[in-house]
Amino acid sequence: MNARAWARPAAAVAAAVVALMVGPVAGTSATASPAVTASAPAATVRPTTTQPDGLASDEPSEDPGLDVEITEIGPAILRPEETLRVTGTVTNQTDEDLTAPAVQVRMQRSTPVSRTSLNRWLDPDSTFGTALVAQEELPERLPAGATVSFTLEVPAADLPVRAGWTAWGPRGIEVAVTDGQGTAHGVDRSFVLWYPDVDVEPTPVGVLAPVAATAEERTRARESGEPLATAAEKRVLPLVEALDRPGVTALVDPMLLSLGDDAAPEPGEGAPEPGDGASATPSATAGETPTGDDHVNTDDSTATDGADQPAATSRVHDAITALAAADDREVSLLPWADADVAALAHLGRTDLLNQSVNRATTAGQAAGLDAEATVAWPATATPDRQTLEAAADTGAAAVVLPSGALTPVRNLTYTPAGRADVVLADGSELAALVVDGQASAALGGGVLPGLGGTAADETELDPLTARQLLLAETAVIARERPSDPRALVLALPRGFTGDPVALASTLDALAAAPWVAPTTLTDLVQLPAPVLERTGLPRVDVAGGEVGAGDLLRMQRVRDDAVAFAAITEDPDGFVAPFQEALLTALSAAWRTDPAGRDALVASVQAQVGELDAQVAALPSSTVNLINSSAQIPIHVRNDLDVDVQVEVVLEPTDPRLQAREAVPLAVPAGAQATAQVPVRAVGSGDLPVNVLLRSDDGTAVGTPAKLQVRVRADWENVGTAVVAGVLAVMLVVGLVRTVRRGPRMDPGTPVPDPEG
Repeated sequence: MNARAWARPAAAVAAAVVALMVGPVAGTSATASPAVTASAPAATVRPTTTQPDGLASDEPSEDPGLDVEITEIGPAILRPEETLRVTGTVTNQTDEDLTAPAVQVRMQRSTPVSRTSLNRWLDPDSTFGTALVAQEELPERLPAGATVSFTLEVPAADLPVRAGWTAWGPRGIEVAVTDGQGTAHGVDRSFVLWYPDVDVEPTPVGVLAPVAATAEERTRARESGEPLATAAEKRVLPLVEALDRPGVTALVDPMLLSLGDDAAPEPGEGAPEPGDGASATPSATAGETPTGDDHVNTDDSTATDGADQPAATSRVHDAITALAAADDREVSLLPWADADVAALAHLGRTDLLNQSVNRATTAGQAAGLDAEATVAWPATATPDRQTLEAAADTGAAAVVLPSGALTPVRNLTYTPAGRADVVLADGSELAALVVDGQASAALGGGVLPGLGGTAADETELDPLTARQLLLAETAVIARERPSDPRALVLALPRGFTGDPVALASTLDALAAAPWVAPTTLTDLVQLPAPVLERTGLPRVDVAGGEVGAGDLLRMQRVRDDAVAFAAITEDPDGFVAPFQEALLTALSAAWRTDPAGRDALVASVQAQVGELDAQVAALPSSTVNLINSSAQIPIHVRNDLDVDVQVEVVLEPTDPRLQAREAVPLAVPAGAQATAQVPVRAVGSGDLPVNVLLRSDDGTAVGTPAKLQVRVRADWENVGTAVVAGVLAVMLVVGLVRTVRRGPRMDPGTPVPDPEG
């Protein structure tokens, strides 16, 4: 779709609005004869075979003709004594050669007085009063499929502009290509900003930019096990460098400063310290330099492999700390993992939100940032009072709200301030920064089809048009109420994927505009909120994609399992920390666009916690023969973790003929095995299966159990004793009988008495 096409469905409405605000336009068609013709030097025509950068669209035109693209307007802000330079390209998309083509440059005679009229100008079918300011013939014949470039220069003195306060501001500029009959075959439009020597009260303009990983980047980090900064560096690093401009506040997820805390942890790893790997070693980066010494790194060489993971984190860390240290810039922190403030508020889990905020502050301090997570930025198009109450309860001093929130009750003829106060339930006030959606779209390289448009309606623009449109938007806002400068809040979307070089160029032009006062977030919050009756926020508004109660219950069960297992380690808190960190990332607002990715993350952590039991196991053994009524059975336990564990070995016989009433504590070194001698008592005989269990000191089953077969022959000992005793008794009786029978023995020398005497 051609980017200009967005305006056509709303053309009638826009025309009515402009008619009410500025009255009838006594103008002509963009192709009508000019009322004023300015002479221009000969145009420079350079044949080329390349396609120019233009309105971003991959769809072919429904009516192929001449594709006219304005590729540069310089200077971005035109002043007296300067020369307007318009550069562009013309491509013949027809099947026939174009004869006697000519380029015409036209300019609006007056300054648009409303933001709606700016949007209307970008619709090539709209009509305004214009003046022809330059014209030059192209080569006599433009073959089918060929492209030529042109450059026309017009001194400011030859333009339909005047000095004085009422004349400054944006002027629509149009480049049209005609054939020998003067019929327009191709048109492109943009803006020139005219600024004579006038005094203007500058508008405070603040740019807020979330710097956080997308759902795709978080998934990549989890699956590869690499630090989040490594997974996101290719997009985040050029973005942070582009944001290093006056008046910009980056709201950073401190997880990007940590060495892989959000990657799925390996079983048995200890807790990483906040900010591990955030090296202060500077690194050289390659890139383009839009203005001055500032640069934006767009070199694909920033993509890193596993060996460069610490370096990737260091580069991201260095870019963020450099931004924080520069003048007129600012870095604030998002909650850890960019936790979904609105979702946690809806679930009543301010404890988890508090945990994320505290974790962010700790990580920021460890990374050397003097920043805190004191600004809440709900990732929802419809924020509610419950969210703001929860944000205030967890220490937020301000909240960032989308353009559709806190709208004025009455229709205004000017753009309201982006600063407001929200009264909370306890009577206190929470500072609110209300984003201007239309100007923010231009900052990000797009355009909305009117002031009420949403991000879903946004159409992408080429970088030049987006830059000039944003300058025009801010100029019109400054002109609306010259003596009442009102704060203007611009914001990039989460997961911004636009061109960082174009963004840097736009921010440079914005900061250089004399009607703009670049303002950081802190300074915006300190501005007083004007008295203005605004619509209220809904009490509760739950959006699709939010983390739900079922998700939290599942996460809690996974955490409980990890805590139960960690009880056998020397440092339970340190052992659980990596799993806790991984589960915290499931609270990220990024998963709103990918709930399935959130589910996969929780499932991954759940699987890893489940695998812990296999790392500590009771080893199976051959059948144990037990012939005594009391004995000790050796049980071998293996520990494959990289930390020592302390377990209790318990035998559970399945038959009462074998009794094991004592649990034996056993220390098993990391990566080794140990043996416990478990006392048992036999009260019968038989082949008995026995369960071998491992428990923590509170009796919770841990590790992998085993089964043991015990052959009990405890009566063999009694039988043997009885047999021996019986044999001895028999021998004693036999001996006594023989002794009695033989009588007493006589000494051979003793005389025998005479029986008759």
